[in-house]
Amino acid sequence: MTDSFLKSFPTDKEREKRVGRFFEDLLLPKLNEMKCNFFDLEIGCGHGHWLTEFSMSFSETFFVGVDLITKRVEKATAKMEKRNLENLLFYKAEAQEFISHIPDSIKINNTYLMFPDPWPKNKHHKRRLVQPSFLELLATKTLPSGKFFFRTDFKPYFEWTTERIEESTVWTLGSDSLPYDHTSYFQDLLPEFQTCTASPVH
Repeated sequence: MTDSFLKSFPTDKEREKRVGRFFEDLLLPKLNEMKCNFFDLEIGCGHGHWLTEFSMSFSETFFVGVDLITKRVEKATAKMEKRNLENLLFYKAEAQEFISHIPDSIKINNTYLMFPDPWPKNKHHKRRLVQPSFLELLATKTLPSGKFFFRTDFKPYFEWTTERIEESTVWTLGSDSLPYDHTSYFQDLLPEFQTCTASPVH
């Protein structure tokens, strides 16, 4: 978090309270209206193009997109509001911080991590989101029937992710296809990409 956001929420405790208010004031009332206790999550939603199209095609599913960049979240929210979507929310948050504060009363159904920063240099690998600690946290917040979908155009990160999942005691690699595979401006720029899927270990 490198923008003015940190001036408003400079401590972990203040950010924790902020995320808690998102669930209490925004997400839980929406889920109660839909009479469900789970949602689909996109980490690093960017400008929200893919998730907006996804939510328009699956109106009975609730979606949340999170991203660290304020302007991206603002543009994504503008798309959502323009289309009057009631099953979608975008929020500025760090992924692990957001996931860790999901109330026990609700769960994630599917999680989508699409074209994340690959942090290609060896010294930066520790910054990759897919780490054993992330997978363990995500598993505790995911429905038994839920899935984790990962897509990247950077082969070493794909191999890294599949290795972390294979080593995990809480996830197992699967062969499920994305439930919605709509093209996007960013994806169209890429020569090729790979996708892997994982399910929680029961």
